[in-house]
This record gives sequence, structure tokens and C-alpha cells, in this order.
Amino acid sequence: MPKARSITLCAALALALVAAAPSAAPHFGLSKSMPEAGSTVTSPEEVRLWFTQVPQEGTVQIRVVEAADAGVHVMDAVQDEEDGRIFSVVLHGTLPPATYTVSWRGMSEDGHVVRETFDFTVTAQ
Repeated sequence: MPKARSITLCAALALALVAAAPSAAPHFGLSKSMPEAGSTVTSPEEVRLWFTQVPQEGTVQIRVVEAADAGVHVMDAVQDEEDGRIFSVVLHGTLPPATYTVSWRGMSEDGHVVRETFDFTVTAQ
């Protein structure tokens, strides 16, 4: 049975190599937001997103939409000067009480485009 032992040894060696390999970098995505997804807040002045990686330059878009699909005026997404993973958009004026959807899009360094949404609710002040 030397052949069976060789196969077993090769399989064990392959498993050991896979286990010892460094894990892949986390996929590009959202690590947190302000307001937080699902939260209830008073009208925020901005929406801020923290990504897991620095996205490709010029690929981040952030849109805030009221549930009735009445768009909310926001400025262009601005990248934080100290941490390239952080982006924000300034909201114009006080948001009336309602549920809002944040839609964002970005491209990872490896070219994968990621799109996601989350909601937050604004209460009366």
C-alpha cells in the first residue's frame, strides 16, 4: 500500500499548505455608517461611510433618497484627507421626519463594483 500512503501524505501536505496560507484581504464593502443602518436619529447634517478598503479614485457615489422617492439634495461624495476609506456627503437643510435610503456604489482596487443600500429614519426634532 505505498501508493495509498503517498496519496494520503500528499493530501495532508496540501491541506497544511492551504491552512498556512495568509487569508485573503477582506472584500470591499461598508464597515460602518453614520447614521447607522436601521437607526432612528434627528436630522443629520451629513451621511458618512467607512469602507473596508480604499476604493478606486473617483468611483464612490452616495445618494440619499426619501422613502417616497423624493430625492434629497446632497453634495458630491468627499473623501477624508486622513483616511481614504472614509467618504461623506453633506445634506442641505433639515430632513423632515421620514425613512431615508442611502444608496452607495464603489469600485475596489481589483475592479469589482459593489452597490448596497441601507435605511435610517429621521424623527421630529
